[in-house]
Amino acid sequence: ASSAAWAGNCYFTGGHYESATHTLYLESYTDTLAEVVFDQSAVNCLNQNNPSGMKVVILRDTPLKSNSTLVLPFAATVDDDCIALYDVYDFNNRSGTWEAVGYNTMGGASMNQPYIMAVFTDKAKCQDRREIHFLVNTGNFAVTPQDQQLQKWMGNNTGNPGFTLWGTYKYKKWESGASGINKVYGYAAKDMGGVSGGQFVKIGGGAYLPPLRAYLEYRGDGLAKKSSDSEENFELPETIEVRLIDGDSTMSLGKLKPGT
Repeated sequence: ASSAAWAGNCYFTGGHYESATHTLYLESYTDTLAEVVFDQSAVNCLNQNNPSGMKVVILRDTPLKSNSTLVLPFAATVDDDCIALYDVYDFNNRSGTWEAVGYNTMGGASMNQPYIMAVFTDKAKCQDRREIHFLVNTGNFAVTPQDQQLQKWMGNNTGNPGFTLWGTYKYKKWESGASGINKVYGYAAKDMGGVSGGQFVKIGGGAYLPPLRAYLEYRGDGLAKKSSDSEENFELPETIEVRLIDGDSTMSLGKLKPGT
C-alpha cells in the first residue's frame, strides 16, 4: 500500500490505522516483499490522530504456538496477558557453558529494541492466536531511519562477548553459502527436523525471518576459533543455555542448539 491518509485513516507499507477504533495494525507476515515502513508520510498521519492511548495490533500469518521474538518502531506497553517481553542483556560463559539471561520488561517495550517474547500457550485463550496487543501511552511516532541499527549487544561482567540480537522491519532470507551464515541463530517457530519450537537454532540456507522479529548473531573476534582463522573453520558453542527471569523466579527457556 502507498503511504497516504484519507478521512482520518492512515495507510502505509506494512500496516494501517483505523480512526474509528483508534487502532494501529502492523503486519508481521511471511512474504518476500513484507516490510513495515515508518516514513514521514505515515508518521505525520499517525501523529495527527493523537498517539496517546492508541491501540496497536501486531498481525501474524501463523499462530503463536511457541515463544518468539519482537521489535517495534515505537515505544509501547503490552496490553495482552498472553505474552511477556524479556530484555536479553546478560550473556556469560559459566564453567564452560554459555548462557543468555533475559529479564522481564514488566510490560514496557522501547523503540527499535529487539526482545524475546514468551507466549503463554498453556492458557486456552492464548492458543493459536495470530494477534499481539499493545498500547501507545504518550509521545509521538518518529520516522525510522533507513540505516537504523536495530541491535542489542549482549553484555556481561567482562564486557561484550560478541553476541548481538538484531531486529528487522523487512523480510530477511539467508541463502546457502551467504557470508556469515555460520554465525547466525534463528528462533524456531515449530518442531521440525529434530528442532524444538521456541529454541534458537543455528540457521542454514533458506532460513527466513518476517518483519518485526529478531535473530541472534555472533559478531565478535576470537571466540573458540580453530587454528585456521578462515570463516569456514569458525566455531561457536554447541549449546547456549537460556533463562528468562520474572522478579524472584526463573523460567527456563531451553538451549540455543545449532542444527544441521
